[in-house]
Amino acid sequence: MPFVDIGDINVYYSRTGSGDRLLLFPDNHLSSFAYQDDIDYFSSRYEVIAFDYPTTGKSTHEIKYPDEREVDYWGFWADLACHLLIELEIDRCLALGVGGGALTALHFTGKQAPQHKLHVQGLILDSFLADWDARTLHRWLDVREHFYVRNEKPLGEQHGENWRQVLGEDTRFLRQLADRGGYAVPDHILNAIACPTLLTGHLQDTTLPGLAGEYARISGVIPNCSLFLSAKPNHPYLERPFMWTDPESFRTVVSLFLNKYVN
Repeated sequence: MPFVDIGDINVYYSRTGSGDRLLLFPDNHLSSFAYQDDIDYFSSRYEVIAFDYPTTGKSTHEIKYPDEREVDYWGFWADLACHLLIELEIDRCLALGVGGGALTALHFTGKQAPQHKLHVQGLILDSFLADWDARTLHRWLDVREHFYVRNEKPLGEQHGENWRQVLGEDTRFLRQLADRGGYAVPDHILNAIACPTLLTGHLQDTTLPGLAGEYARISGVIPNCSLFLSAKPNHPYLERPFMWTDPESFRTVVSLFLNKYVN
């Protein structure tokens, strides 16, 4: 299995397919293994770079650099992604972020990648909020507990026998953020995103209240931003991003976006 050492962190990654590079940012509580169907699909056209965040998946589970994590959870992971690309001698890529991974992708594209002289050609973000107030974040974490109960086997396959400890640490940190009032990606990071950006999601996603208004706000801050919101019925309640509940529509929209604005 391919690993790269970044500081004291052993990071697992995979490279699948060929062509322009597409960097995948998983949701907080999932490893890259959860996105294998998406990796298989996009690798027919791109070289998909997927990795596991520190403390998750096959990467180092021990918490390293706690002070940097405390300053900005998602910014820390974004910086790690930059160092991964540098180690792999990759200087440009597309980026795809899902859920909490969308927050990391925003930091990566709007701040860390330019600082490291990396060029992001296009950004795709699915099923997320960039601004979480305390009540919404607490409620989302409550829902996530139900997700754990129904997904013990796949979560164990992704993170190993200590998967509850892995996810418990993420929940603990996010609860602390909620107790302090929530979290928002700063507008100056959103406004600094220079590449074409696509936001996708589902209007019936009850774990993301006010998604339409939030996407409208974000699209007014990111200079070159498009959005697609589905109203297709029967969207599941528990943590199913649009890219998984309706993969055909998601992939069609992404292909149209990439063909028009990127390729």
